[in-house]
Amino acid sequence: MTTQPLRAALHELVPEPHAYGDWDDVLRRAGISAHTGVAAPARRGLRGLRRWVVPALAAVLLVVLFATPAFGILRDLIGRINVPFGGAKSAPYEVKRNFFDLSLGAPAGMAPGAIPSQARRVGVFHANGKTHILYVAPTRNGGFCDTFSGGFGGCRPSRTSLGHRGAIQPGEIHPFLLGVAWMEWQRRGGPLAMQEVGGDILARNATTLRVEYEDRTTHTVPFIWVSKPIDAGFFLYGIPMEHRTVGHRPHAVAALDTHGHVLARATFSYRRPTRVHPGQTPHYRLRTLPPPKAPFQRGEASGLRVIAGANGSVDFNTSGLQPALRAALSGGHASFGCFRFMRYHQDQPSEALYEQQAMKNGRIQIFKPGAGYDGCEAEGAYGHTWPDRFSSHSTVEIAFTSRGRRYFADRAAARDLALYVRSRHLHGLAGIRRLRSTFTPLPSDTIGYVPRGGTTTYVEQSTTGRRFFVILRGDKVVSENVKPLGFVF
Repeated sequence: MTTQPLRAALHELVPEPHAYGDWDDVLRRAGISAHTGVAAPARRGLRGLRRWVVPALAAVLLVVLFATPAFGILRDLIGRINVPFGGAKSAPYEVKRNFFDLSLGAPAGMAPGAIPSQARRVGVFHANGKTHILYVAPTRNGGFCDTFSGGFGGCRPSRTSLGHRGAIQPGEIHPFLLGVAWMEWQRRGGPLAMQEVGGDILARNATTLRVEYEDRTTHTVPFIWVSKPIDAGFFLYGIPMEHRTVGHRPHAVAALDTHGHVLARATFSYRRPTRVHPGQTPHYRLRTLPPPKAPFQRGEASGLRVIAGANGSVDFNTSGLQPALRAALSGGHASFGCFRFMRYHQDQPSEALYEQQAMKNGRIQIFKPGAGYDGCEAEGAYGHTWPDRFSSHSTVEIAFTSRGRRYFADRAAARDLALYVRSRHLHGLAGIRRLRSTFTPLPSDTIGYVPRGGTTTYVEQSTTGRRFFVILRGDKVVSENVKPLGFVF
């Protein structure tokens, strides 16, 4: 248990001093000097005072804790932990960007409307030897979105969709008050088992969360409750190995109140997913997209023509593609997409790529009307080896703005350097240049290296003048600046 929830809970037990009188007056009435800490007028009475004051205070505290709602704070430290949303640490920029992206390109009426600027880090969970940080963000319609680092996530956009009715009466069981997701695990074609389970709780008077197993044993799972505007509980639990075999697997998760009454229960099914037989092609039902509407953005490169409308619709015309590019984009698995720089996407634009088989008449729609694009591209599904056949550019790139052109150039340089570093064991130092220092002038589209002090620094400069580097000590990446344009594994 972390100290932050403990401090928050203890803080609730300590009232604001200005609301409960004068402490100096209390000390004077007890015969103790507020400044010297000694008895007045005689020191002899202090020992006797301590004999009965300390036990009395302890007894009064116990009575208060167990006989009033304050006991809920101690109870929370055992099963439920209350976390004040306002006092939680702000989420990192990358997490806020993920919450922002949830509404990008969502169909009308389906965008969750998360408020990324208010995202908070509210808890830390440990499951199967891994640490997962919980981040939450309120939505514009009164709901919330949540995500566990390296784990689950989801949204309940509004209180109407939550079915939230506050406290639940004894005897009522409401499945919608418990949202559960899980990760399944299977070994060598054996039966399915559960690896992790997590989710959210909406019953405000829930005090206990219980995992129920097929062998009728149970296990109490700790959870945190985040105050308004989130007003919900969250949990993540790793299933022990002894409960991953048939007859011992999790059967349900139940939320209970302080009297042991079940408020909500979610049950699990271990049915195998439906298999797609060889030769059977999944059927895509593509929605009809409106044609691009003026004002237009138009571009052409290597025979690919693009028309982007102010309504977000984009048409790709491949009829004039050069033969070599047509071959690279053949097979139905080529990707077509457009991107735009915006809030939370200043370093890397927001982009959506659609496979050709998932496009309707060569048309896509990504952003809402009026958004506009900085560029569009088509990417083949061929394997990438260094040196890349297109110099680490996409198969076809069309920039609508100067920022889009800089992005294509910088991304190609970052990708090229990352691709070389990942495959350097196959190429050695062939095709690259040794430099005196990392500041030595270097032509674009050329990789240089600087060995020094047990490390090797690889550098490449974009046509824009931006320089990228990766520092290795042996096979370990010590430092790099190619992300998020390129990735070194």
